[in-house]
Amino acid sequence: MLTAILSITAIVISCVSLAWQVVTWRQSGPVITVTVSQAMPTYGPGMGTSVGEPHVCVTAANSGRSPITVKNWGLKLADGRILAMRGTSWSAALPCRLEPGADASWYVETKSVTESCAANGIRYQDLLAYVSLADGQTIKAREPGIRWK
Repeated sequence: MLTAILSITAIVISCVSLAWQVVTWRQSGPVITVTVSQAMPTYGPGMGTSVGEPHVCVTAANSGRSPITVKNWGLKLADGRILAMRGTSWSAALPCRLEPGADASWYVETKSVTESCAANGIRYQDLLAYVSLADGQTIKAREPGIRWK
C-alpha cells in the first residue's frame, strides 16, 4: 500500500515538473500578442484641444523573455489577401525591435481603411491585424474586426 502511494505521488510530482518545464521553455523566447483598436488623436497644447480623425491602431506587445524585431504590419482577410496600408508619421518605425515587456503601435486613418474595404468588396468586420517578425513568423490578432476600446 505504501509503495503504491509513493509511486502515485512520484508520478504526480513528475507530471507537474514536466508541465512547469514546458511553461518556462515557452516563455524563454519572445511571446508576441497583436491587438487592434480605434484611436482618436488629439492635437494642441491641452488634451482634447482638437480631436483628429479616428485611426486604426495595430499594437504588438512582447511579454516573453527575449527581444524580437517586427519587420512589417498590416490588415488582411482570413483568406490571406492583404489590405495595403501606409502608416502615419507617428507610427513606430520599421523594422522595430521589441524588447521584453515592450510594445509598439502603428496607425492608419480609419477612413482610408473603410474606403479601401468598400473599393475591394471587403467587409470591415473581417479584417485581421498581423505583424511579420524577423524570424519568419506572422502573428495575427486573435479575433477579426476593429473595435473601440
